[in-house]
Amino acid sequence: MIVSCPTCATRYTLADSSVGPQGRKVRCAKCGHIWWQQPIEEEAPSFSLADDVTEVRASRPLPKTKDKAKPSKPPRDKAATRRALVGWGVFLAVLGLAGAAGFFARQEIVRLWPPSALFYETAGLPVEPPGAGLQLQNVRSEQKTEGGAPVLIVDGQIINVSDVIRPVPHVRAVSLGQDRKPVKSWSIEASATQLLPGEVATFRDAQPDPGAVVEVMITFEGS
Repeated sequence: MIVSCPTCATRYTLADSSVGPQGRKVRCAKCGHIWWQQPIEEEAPSFSLADDVTEVRASRPLPKTKDKAKPSKPPRDKAATRRALVGWGVFLAVLGLAGAAGFFARQEIVRLWPPSALFYETAGLPVEPPGAGLQLQNVRSEQKTEGGAPVLIVDGQIINVSDVIRPVPHVRAVSLGQDRKPVKSWSIEASATQLLPGEVATFRDAQPDPGAVVEVMITFEGS
């Protein structure tokens, strides 16, 4: 049992057997006060200071319980938090702009890098091949001599046969030799970058020293 001195409030641990069922007088080892200690709540018998007194001692007085202070949270760095929020905002804005550019400029991206068409198709954004809605017509090629040197002339027209405005890609020319193998490949720019429905653009190019060419293949670049 734990007993407490009524005078100085020093507390001690005391075995129940040392008090007994009737209780007994005990003396505080710290202040010397004597009182009657009993195990149950009952009227304490009268006693005189001349009676035998048992002094209670403990190896160490029980310390008084103190409330442990809760550790305080370190103050938040508002400036660092604000910088982090600004950094995330800039990152998301750049990501959004990149996504928008990839969406609206997908035709040009596919034209410059044809394998990207597979990515757009997988994402559910199919991209029309270069030259969609356009048609090549009146294409011809001939070899001439200009200034004493052979020249390969390639020309033709591009017409918009669709009912919407269409971008005009470059034209790809490939010359074939006697064995039907490519001799040379080059790009030709048309006279317009886009065509309204029914409009026509032209292209013409002259290649010096073409070699032995028997045929010239003309397609839209990237198709």
